[in-house]
Amino acid sequence: MSHGFTVAFYFQLNGAMKLSQLILIALLLLIISSCGRKEYTETGILEIKKEIDSLLYNPEAEEQFNWGGADAYSNFRAYYNNSKLIFINEDYRFREPGEAFNRYYFKDGKMLYFVGRELTYMPDKQFKNVELMVDPDGNVIAYDFVINGQRTGLDSDDSKKIIEHSRALEKIVSERSTITRK
Repeated sequence: MSHGFTVAFYFQLNGAMKLSQLILIALLLLIISSCGRKEYTETGILEIKKEIDSLLYNPEAEEQFNWGGADAYSNFRAYYNNSKLIFINEDYRFREPGEAFNRYYFKDGKMLYFVGRELTYMPDKQFKNVELMVDPDGNVIAYDFVINGQRTGLDSDDSKKIIEHSRALEKIVSERSTITRK
């Protein structure tokens, strides 16, 4: 009977060890797969922004482009690291009196962080400041929107316009850049 008990105990122990080994392997794979990747949280995006800001002190390269639409046009500079777009600085002009100065931060070809300062004159002078964080799929993670000194909500149409415009700028860069084609 002790032999049967030993065999049964061995299989129970061996099964428990296999389960713990399986859990350990799964945890290790999870840790390894997330190494070198920033989480797309507010804190993670701010870390990415900080890294890009430090690279902008001495960018690998920069190019100038322009964009035009029915309601506005812009001139912008694209900045690169390792031949990849990391930042766009845009001087945006409305066809009606007004202007905006926008900064876009990119990681792996996707805009993650946006800061915009806008001044329009019609019908009255209006100042807008927008700060927006999104994940690579364009889902809003966090924002700060201030109009004439008053904090307000950012509606989904405004955030969509920012994201779509950043994609349009990124497309111009990818199609016209002599740096990203190297």
